[in-house]
Amino acid sequence: MPPGSNGRPGQSLFWRWWLISTALTETFLFSGVLLGWNALLPMLKSLGVYSDLCDLDFKSNLPETKLSKDPAFQGSLTLNEGWEDQPTCIKQENMLNLAFTLGAFFLGFTLLPLQIVLDNLHLRHIRQIGSASFSVSCLLLAYMSSNPPKTSFFLMFAMVANGIGGSCIIFTTLTLPTLIGTLGWLHHALALGTFSASATIFTVFGVMYSSGIPFIYIVLAYAGLSCLMFLNCFLSWYIPPCTTGKEGSYSIDMKLKCCDGTPEKPSYQELNHTALKEAFLESLGTKERLEHGSKPRILSFQETGVPKGMPPLSSSLCSPVFILHLFTSSIVQVWVHFYIGTLSQQLMRVTLNQYSGGLYSSIFGALQVMCLLSTPLTSFLLGSRQQNSSNQKGDVSSGFSGPKFLRGQITSVRKLIVVFAIQNVFVCLFGVICLIPSLQLQILGFILQTLVRSSMFSSCAILYAALYPSNHFGGLLGIHTLFSMLMTLCQHPLFLALTSYLQGDPFWIHAGFLILSFLGFTVPFYLHGLRRTLEEQERSVPRSISAHMSQGVTMVHIIAEI
Repeated sequence: MPPGSNGRPGQSLFWRWWLISTALTETFLFSGVLLGWNALLPMLKSLGVYSDLCDLDFKSNLPETKLSKDPAFQGSLTLNEGWEDQPTCIKQENMLNLAFTLGAFFLGFTLLPLQIVLDNLHLRHIRQIGSASFSVSCLLLAYMSSNPPKTSFFLMFAMVANGIGGSCIIFTTLTLPTLIGTLGWLHHALALGTFSASATIFTVFGVMYSSGIPFIYIVLAYAGLSCLMFLNCFLSWYIPPCTTGKEGSYSIDMKLKCCDGTPEKPSYQELNHTALKEAFLESLGTKERLEHGSKPRILSFQETGVPKGMPPLSSSLCSPVFILHLFTSSIVQVWVHFYIGTLSQQLMRVTLNQYSGGLYSSIFGALQVMCLLSTPLTSFLLGSRQQNSSNQKGDVSSGFSGPKFLRGQITSVRKLIVVFAIQNVFVCLFGVICLIPSLQLQILGFILQTLVRSSMFSSCAILYAALYPSNHFGGLLGIHTLFSMLMTLCQHPLFLALTSYLQGDPFWIHAGFLILSFLGFTVPFYLHGLRRTLEEQERSVPRSISAHMSQGVTMVHIIAEI
């Protein structure tokens, strides 16, 4: 029962915890399952999806290259019921990868439009759209599996609907505090962790499929679960009655809370300005003392050296740390998506055995459960529980900042330096491992990839919240998501190059990404310089606000006497 109802307090508490637990569970089951593409891909090949693109005599016409000898690109062209014999060819591989690219693009790109329409759609409506889209995706997969050679075209629409549905689900889970109140840093960390670990679901489907359960039955049962999510949203995610009496005011307030992070608090400059003005007015006494002669004088109070308004969004977009982080994180995200899209081929190349490749692919998929631990750990290391510096809503490079504000900024920047340095080390180690054809090292590489992918979004959000004004947070995060998702589309041309010019060997692609990943160390180096600048500012500002206030009040009294 929602807050504000006439029920007992225990019922309201039960509604709150029911909403939290079901939201996290549904996020794990439905939001990021598309990232488990390495487990879904063998099932689609076994069904013969897009197998009609393969010519019957492609084996005899294929030149003797590394690609033609690779088990990943061999197999019968007829529809097989076995799990090991997978009909495949280069054209089929390209179309399947295109479906994954489109689904991954919409999984991230939909977050920006959702921020825009949040003032017109309540959370319940967005979540219902997400659950409906996910159900449609499952039904399209079921219909496609009934006759894959003729219905393979629907795979594209299924992946797009899957991405849109997953995006709506994770978005509403992250904005759940606007409906039931502040939940704290742990809720957001668990939401991102369950989103990253959701890729494990397709691995479970792969185990069920290999045990003999038909794919269409698995997908239809999954669609039934998504319908339960729609029903739970209809019954539980209703909105508490609005106390203002204005229809739509709740949605506007919810948009401000979502896009701006936390409600704005007056900055140190504004508090100091207000206190000095009040002391000035009190020392002047009555209004008649201000009037000398026939014309009344207009009282104006302005503290010099303090900006009147917050800096524009363009100043944050053009800041060096934002540009560096946007570029480096987008490169890593393209790399991760390319790795996920080609994981099955890489494992088969290393093991030279289809059965072993599928087995290790399932093992790798199960390892993604580690995201449930790595994302909260990243948030804990970044100190997201103590974002006092970000709540001050000031830019670290402009205006006057008090000692307490600067101290909080310095603490946040120090933690960001450590986390981004560790993250970049993991990225470089992951790149080195991708270049070595060793199965044991590939397991370590997949673990590193999981840790990096699960911590990218949380570290990005905390970076923007700690260094930029709160009213810029939504815009910065939206532009970051838009640019990184547009970059993700480059993963398909890379896959086309892999299957043609590189003859199935991803060595040079991983080597190129590894070289570009070293640019990621520019972010912690820049943050180190920013920390030194903040420390110098801290030594130059007054040691206490009270001393500064007393000086200001003394000057007010002197002016009043004059």
